[in-house]
Amino acid sequence: MTEILGMALVAAVVAAAAIDIALRRAGVGDFPLFARDPRSVYRMGSSQKGRFRNRYGWSYNRLGMRMEADIGSLAGGTILLGDSIVDGGFKLDQSQTLAVQVAASTGECVYPVASHGWALTNELEALAQMPDWQKARRLVWLANSGDFDTIGEGENELSFPTRNPLWLTLWLVRRQLYRKNPRWWPGYRPKPEKRRKPELRAATLARFKTMADQFEGMIVIVRYPMRNEDTSAEPFWQQLAEIRPGIHLIDLGECPQWGAHCYGDFIHPNAHGVTVLSAFLAQAISARPA
Repeated sequence: MTEILGMALVAAVVAAAAIDIALRRAGVGDFPLFARDPRSVYRMGSSQKGRFRNRYGWSYNRLGMRMEADIGSLAGGTILLGDSIVDGGFKLDQSQTLAVQVAASTGECVYPVASHGWALTNELEALAQMPDWQKARRLVWLANSGDFDTIGEGENELSFPTRNPLWLTLWLVRRQLYRKNPRWWPGYRPKPEKRRKPELRAATLARFKTMADQFEGMIVIVRYPMRNEDTSAEPFWQQLAEIRPGIHLIDLGECPQWGAHCYGDFIHPNAHGVTVLSAFLAQAISARPA
């Protein structure tokens, strides 16, 4: 009996190893990593590249921006600031990202400062660490109302991995279980109730004013609606735009080509949506030369 159990255990280990190898060869484990950061809480890891599922190429330079060029200054360029909508995620090829498409349409250098799950506070503090951000030609800040009353924390290794898992198969199983019911996970902390946080909004406005006063170029705030959202009902957009004279507030919802067919879920654009969004931004940039 002991011999049979031993053989079964060995067979199980061999099968698990084979599955793990197959998943890695299929590129399932080839996803970007995050890095902890004391100011922005976390960011995309620097100097990394890969091809998720052997299909979607991605690359981050030493500043953690999703671009291959290893730049040392943002002076003279257009900064595209945001969260996963700007970053694109690892199911969108590098050539399809918002920054690449806007750069191709405008002929300008476009620098994406973005990461999954970021809120306004994360974005501003990450921008403040970029070299010569104050000397950029233009700042295009793409924001959504879901980021007004929260701060992205990069909760754990299952959602925001900072290192490659030793055993990919087990990590994927744990990740799926966590996503289905995070309350089962040790150390789980329930997300705060969604409500307006005046103190956080006030702090965001104060920080943005300080940075806007330092910025030498044009600022464009893009009001990005969640699916079926009426963005006109939220006054905080106008408060952001009134921080400094000359800030342009534009609404993606007013784009005739934008609609429900542009979303992959309740907020993120699909590949077609990214193309529509990039054309909208390129037109807005061309209409407002810095």
